Order: sequence, then C-alpha cells, then structure tokens
Amino acid sequence: MLQIDLNGRTALVTGAAGGIGRGIVATLVGAGATVVAADLDADAAASVAVDHPGSVVPLTMDVTDEAGVQAAIASLDGHADLPAPVSLLVNNAGIAGRTGMPFTRLDQSDWDLPWQVNVVGPFLVTAALVEQLAQTGGSVVNIASVSGRRGFTTSPPYSASKAAILNFTQGMATDLAPRGVRVNAVCPGMVLTPFYRQQRLAAAVNDPKLLEITDEEFFQDKASRLIPLGRGQQPADIAGAVAFLASDLASSVTGQALNVDGGLVMS
Repeated sequence: MLQIDLNGRTALVTGAAGGIGRGIVATLVGAGATVVAADLDADAAASVAVDHPGSVVPLTMDVTDEAGVQAAIASLDGHADLPAPVSLLVNNAGIAGRTGMPFTRLDQSDWDLPWQVNVVGPFLVTAALVEQLAQTGGSVVNIASVSGRRGFTTSPPYSASKAAILNFTQGMATDLAPRGVRVNAVCPGMVLTPFYRQQRLAAAVNDPKLLEITDEEFFQDKASRLIPLGRGQQPADIAGAVAFLASDLASSVTGQALNVDGGLVMS
C-alpha cells in the first residue's frame, strides 16, 4: 500500500502556530518528520512543540526580516534535536490584510504588509535554506490560495500577493531543478480563519442581520453556496496535500499548484 513516509527528515514550517500551520505540523509529524515550527509569536511556537513532544523544535522568526531569518536559520546548525538538515520547507506564513471593501478604500499600507509577508517572506526563507535543500534533494511547498487563481474584489492585495507566489513558485522550480530541489504550491479554498470575521463585519454594513450570526455560521453558509462539494476545507485537508508534495510519491512533480478547495476554482 502506498504510504507517505517522512521518517528521518527535517521540515521547517513558517506560520506554524496558525490554524493551517498547526494542521501541517501535525500531519508531517504523523508521517515521521521532525518539524521546526517557526512563527513570529515565540509563545505560540512553543505551544506547538508542547503538542508534539520530541518531534517539534520551536523557532521564533519574522519572515519579513532578512537578517532575522538568516540568524534564525543559523541557530539550527548542529541542533541536537534535529536528525538532519532541512529537506522540506513549507512557506505557510501569510496575512490577508484588510478585506471586505473595494480597492478605492485601501491605501498603500494595505498593500505593503501582505506583499512583505506573502511574497518577500517566502523568498527570504527559501534563500536562507537553499543550500540545505540542495544538499538533501529537498522540496519546497508554498501555501498560496485560490484567490491567486481568481481575483476577488474584496481582497485585492491578498489576491495579488497570492498570484505572485504562484508565479514565483514556477520560477523557483525552474531555477532549483538542476540542484534537485522541487518547488510546488498548494492553493487552499475556504478555511475558517479570522478573514471571514472581517468579511462578515464588512458585509454587515449593508446587511445588519449578519451581526446576529456567528463567524462560523457566516462561513458555513458561504461555503455551502459557493463550493460544489458543499463544505469548507479543514487544516488537515491542506496538510494532506503538503505531505504528498513533500514525499517521494511526488518525486516527479515540480512547478505545480494544487487546488484544495472542494471545486471552488477549477483549473
């Protein structure tokens, strides 16, 4: 029977303390990997390690700080709890920014942070790890979004940044293929995050009844109407795709983007 086996491998996951990040960490640990859980919030990263004793090393990292990224990666050299150099990088850290409004109500600051976190961040972290990835014949998985496949009017900075990371994934895949490194992306569909609270409150300006329901009810109603399979995605759904792309089962897959969205965007 085909099985995902990541035993003996070291993975680094950015944004590891968020909902999708925690799901990815749990799945990779379940497949046998030792995981470096990198997050801007040191206490949150430590809590991920507590959930997986002996299998997770917490790491504080601001993916937008070039010197900080390099220092954080350097601190892992010779770490007693890591069985090998990093052979899997999951660029998961991301931010939606302000959403739920037309682009004419945004200003430059609304564009700057999503771009720095969602686009520059993966570049900085990948660049800092590229020698380890090449040494191990490793793999990079970028967490993009179906918003990068189709622009949404209520979140133009986020959609644009995710379109950029899809393009960057192809560029990295071409650049790193001669060094034996594969680069792919996963495009989540609708996963319940604070993003949908912002959307609900913004929509409530025109529909006050939305103030009377919960974020989950708003999310479930939207998912049931928009997604052919009739439900939103769970972190484990995204994590399963990441584990597949990271594994030897996908040894001939590079430069690709896999939608995990219940059919929301078919491409």
